[in-house]
Amino acid sequence: MVKIMASKLRDVELITDTGVRLGWVYDLSFDGETGEILVIVAEPDEDLDISEFVTDQEGLLLIPVSAVKSIGEVIIIDSNKLAVKSKLRRASAIKRRISEGEGETPEV
Repeated sequence: MVKIMASKLRDVELITDTGVRLGWVYDLSFDGETGEILVIVAEPDEDLDISEFVTDQEGLLLIPVSAVKSIGEVIIIDSNKLAVKSKLRRASAIKRRISEGEGETPEV
């Protein structure tokens, strides 16, 4: 297992496996009890229509960690696992956990 420091992820570009530029890592949100990372909080690309994506109250994208395919100079996101509004059931559960304070958002 390769270890990556969270601070190294700040401002890393997020791109889907189909070539769509999503944006850049802004922060991470994790479960305060288990330490499990729940989502990557991303600043969306200015050309991205965020209306179909799950966002927080500030308009930042919430990308489930389970959608990450690889991390390198960019982070590749599996477009089939990306939380979009057509897949709201799982995404709304993540948003609820974050808003209820179960997920803590550390500085990256």
